[in-house]
Amino acid sequence: MGLEYGRLSEGLIAELESIVGPENISTRAEDLLCGSYEATPLIECKPDAILAPRTAEQISEILVLANRHRIPVTPRGAGTSLAGNSLTVAGGICLDMSSMKSILEFDGANQTIAVEPGVVCDTLNDYLADRGFFFPPDPASSSAATIGGMVANNSGGNRALKYGVTKDHVLWLEAVLPTGEIVRTGSRTLKSVSGYDLTRLLIGSEGTLAVITKVGLKVMPLPEARAVSLYIFDDVEEAVRTAVEIKSSGILPSMLEFMDEASSKASFEYAKMDCPEGCAVLVECDGWREAVEREAESIHRIALRRGPKFFERASSREEMERLISARKAALPALSRIAPTIFMEDFTVPMTKIPEAYARIARIPEGLDAPIGISTFGHIGEGNLHPNFLFDGSDPEQRRAFRKALDVLYREVVIPLGGSITGEHGVGLSRGDYMELEHGARVVGLMREIKRVFDPNMILNPYKAKGGPWPPPMDIGGPH
Repeated sequence: MGLEYGRLSEGLIAELESIVGPENISTRAEDLLCGSYEATPLIECKPDAILAPRTAEQISEILVLANRHRIPVTPRGAGTSLAGNSLTVAGGICLDMSSMKSILEFDGANQTIAVEPGVVCDTLNDYLADRGFFFPPDPASSSAATIGGMVANNSGGNRALKYGVTKDHVLWLEAVLPTGEIVRTGSRTLKSVSGYDLTRLLIGSEGTLAVITKVGLKVMPLPEARAVSLYIFDDVEEAVRTAVEIKSSGILPSMLEFMDEASSKASFEYAKMDCPEGCAVLVECDGWREAVEREAESIHRIALRRGPKFFERASSREEMERLISARKAALPALSRIAPTIFMEDFTVPMTKIPEAYARIARIPEGLDAPIGISTFGHIGEGNLHPNFLFDGSDPEQRRAFRKALDVLYREVVIPLGGSITGEHGVGLSRGDYMELEHGARVVGLMREIKRVFDPNMILNPYKAKGGPWPPPMDIGGPH
């Protein structure tokens, strides 16, 4: 079902300019072009105007005006989404939240901090580190990803195994509803069950229910010590068994990461590291020094029993960061191999990873055009990222990619008891598989919730959470 939207007239643009100021609105072609893309390949959606509000009150006025005239509004952070989450499918207004980037209030005694949504994850952690604290969620895009985007997407990252994902660190939100009301959800206290958990409903809603304008976060004291080790194995089976045994031993690593042979080779070359080819397992533990030393030794003994062909135990902070940076660089490293790289995101029970990986490796055999696949991910959570490498300008390869995507979710992820996304969100990329995972009634309930918040369907429309679906465009995947 398509939706009918109004268009931005010169008169409406003048009204929007009066709200945010002429310096904070643009309809210039070059700016609209920049707002047409994000990290998701193959998809371009041009907005009609880009607005950079500075306050919740400005956003409220924008949404009241947009709601009255049925103008679509799509919030955007840093554009690091890998699922088309912040693309303006129906045109209209791109709401650039990056200018709202103030750290508002830090309370060390209560271990909380309040920030605006445009604060970058690494910037927040630099601020907190000077005060002896950190914000644990650590996506690979942490140098660019904004807190608002992380909340809207419920981002995870490398340390989710021990510390959880973004929702585990959010106490309260200030947000603007699509109809313009400014609301506050949650509590400054660590425990509160006095109402429906609207905070958790907004977290992970991918900008379809409200525009987040302030975030109250829990933070944690920096650990006294850390230990990082890298192990390289000849095959996936031994790498996965090592990870399973580590996790089953009673040790809770802060990081348990995996790269297959193609991913590790590309990453180590990108990071200028001299390591042999093979499947890599990266482990970090943190906490009190004595505990970390014991855990690191136990992990090392477990790994050695599996016969790695290579290992490295970082002896300095610089070496630790070098190993972690190599893992974080997996996506840009692979992007040097092919013109187009489409990164997918799913979870399965950890013990199903070898079977999932084997099925993924066979996908190219059934395609009519050459498509490469390289996989890395957060093995401790069963969260893998298969990367499809191809030439998106070639129609045959693009069709082959669509088929590969369909096989991945219909013949690998769902049959193995998995979920179609672990941390990247549904966005535009995975909408065809929502009912496959959740069933028609649950997806229908999601769309009913969307209607309660957004009766005119103006906020980030045509995204699979809340629908309608499919969008009126080619999204590079099957319909």
